[in-house]
Amino acid sequence: MNLLFTTNASAQATDIEIKWYRASKATSYFILGAKNLASGEFIQFNGEAFIVLESGDYIAVKPSATSAAASPVVDVLCTVEEFFIPVGG
Repeated sequence: MNLLFTTNASAQATDIEIKWYRASKATSYFILGAKNLASGEFIQFNGEAFIVLESGDYIAVKPSATSAAASPVVDVLCTVEEFFIPVGG
């Protein structure tokens, strides 16, 4: 994965955390923890580092509203490249 774009589409500020779940280790690792985003604010990780996802891995984005009035809305876009490695290759 070479692009991860996350934006707060809510009317209120929200905290977000982004984790990478590694299936081979059955463990999650923080990419970003407890970052507060104002309404319309975004974070973009692009091209400076690559995340190599393996079978069963996934990225989880969790918002939590700073106000209980409404549920937060966070939009996420990512770009991935798939590489095929033949068996025995």
